[in-house]
Amino acid sequence: MNWHRFTVLVLLMFIQVACAAITPQSDTPARPADPGETAVSPTARAESINRTLVSTRGIGRITFTHSGQSQRLRIAWVSAVPEKLRAVLLGVDGRPLITISADGTWFYLRDHTTGEYRRESPQGYRLKTALHLPLDVSSLSRLLAGRMPSFDYDRAELISGRTPVETGIVLKKWWNRVGKVYILKSRPAIARIESYRQTGEMRYWVDILETQKVENYWVPRVLSIHNDATSHFVLDIERYWANEPVRPGTFRLDPPEE
Repeated sequence: MNWHRFTVLVLLMFIQVACAAITPQSDTPARPADPGETAVSPTARAESINRTLVSTRGIGRITFTHSGQSQRLRIAWVSAVPEKLRAVLLGVDGRPLITISADGTWFYLRDHTTGEYRRESPQGYRLKTALHLPLDVSSLSRLLAGRMPSFDYDRAELISGRTPVETGIVLKKWWNRVGKVYILKSRPAIARIESYRQTGEMRYWVDILETQKVENYWVPRVLSIHNDATSHFVLDIERYWANEPVRPGTFRLDPPEE
């Protein structure tokens, strides 16, 4: 596969909503929590993590992997919860390769190497290819802030964590499981997110492999996002800024000048 085309496609998958269901690779069964615990307190705790962190900015390296092919590039981004994001992929010489942006109204893409420019409705734009990750801008902006994505659920059940240092929560809508959240007991930080379709099939899972403290927030330092065993990316964050002012027009991406 042409590496530039691979980069374009995988960057698109980075931001688009998936169209296909995914079979879970591993599913932690619900286990009884410790006696005396209830789901109310951990759920409230999970939703409150970094709630006041509303904008993030960072630079780092991102590794895309699809069907055994990988590429590692530098990335810079700025985001504002819940629906704004701008990200730039940079070449080895520091020049921008591709910029994507979403301002809450439009989705933009600019390929700096070919001059291609797109402005599409985020509701109408879908990547009709197997290269996709099932994330929207709202979920991604929250994850970059170390926050729990928005789930449509009406009840929660407490389960044991995957390890003794975690607390697990199953989120349900009616009788369907819609998500799982694992939070650390030692600090206000999320360790893992699992999202499910109504059929019970997994949409994606996110592991926050390392955290760091920035200002008063525990935020990701290394996170990975998967939709199956063949497609995922890992973001290794080198510098991170929390709640810095975002200039007007940051998320609008204009076409290149003629």
